[in-house]
Amino acid sequence: MPLITVVTVVRNGEKTLEETILNVTNQTYKNIEYIIVDGASTDGTLDIIKKYEDRIDYWISEPDKGIYDAMNKGIDLATGEWINFMNAGDVFCDYEVIKKIIYDYILVNNLRTFFYSDYYVKFDFKKNKYMLITTDYDKGNIFHQSVIYKRSLHKIYGYYIITKKIIVSDYIFFNVIDKNLILKIDIPISKNNSAGVSSGSWCYKQKICVDYIFGRISFLYMLIRLCFFYIKYFGKMLLGERISASIKSRLIN
Repeated sequence: MPLITVVTVVRNGEKTLEETILNVTNQTYKNIEYIIVDGASTDGTLDIIKKYEDRIDYWISEPDKGIYDAMNKGIDLATGEWINFMNAGDVFCDYEVIKKIIYDYILVNNLRTFFYSDYYVKFDFKKNKYMLITTDYDKGNIFHQSVIYKRSLHKIYGYYIITKKIIVSDYIFFNVIDKNLILKIDIPISKNNSAGVSSGSWCYKQKICVDYIFGRISFLYMLIRLCFFYIKYFGKMLLGERISASIKSRLIN
């Protein structure tokens, strides 16, 4: 059976890391290599890692140049044919997910080397509520926690770009992969904490620009989306964060 490497990138994640570790290590598919790349945490993260050290195949804790530097370290440390990045605070939808992907998709689609799916995002932290996000590669909607791909793709298309000014390196990497290698699967892979690097406004603006560069949208549509973003931004300023969040919650419901 193919070996899959799951990499968890974390820094100061003592409040969320344990849930991720337990979720990964309790997967029913047992041919999993689990690696944790810690960015020199200063809280209790290392205590949690050491608590579950017998379940972790390899872990390091050292300063890095950001999330994509840490992800690249995970790629170099991995020995699995397949790889997934499940960051601290994020989890697989259930304990059967990897097993289902291996048996129902990877083993029966020899020509595909990149699988992605829909995913859940937590929108109400008090009530622990999630909403399902429908993904579409052609529309540029994809999330790295809900992606499993062959590690060898990095030998063809390169590693993630490391720079403080670009925070959509994973999205750029996904865009350069041959579309014939990509397949969407029918089961959601991950449940994600929305509070992360990719939830920032600057990430959204960079993603729009990447969509234009790769020909997904026209220049006019790029400007329209940016204008709409700033309209929402100033709406939050005028209405207040609480009122804006309340309106969004009602729309979701």
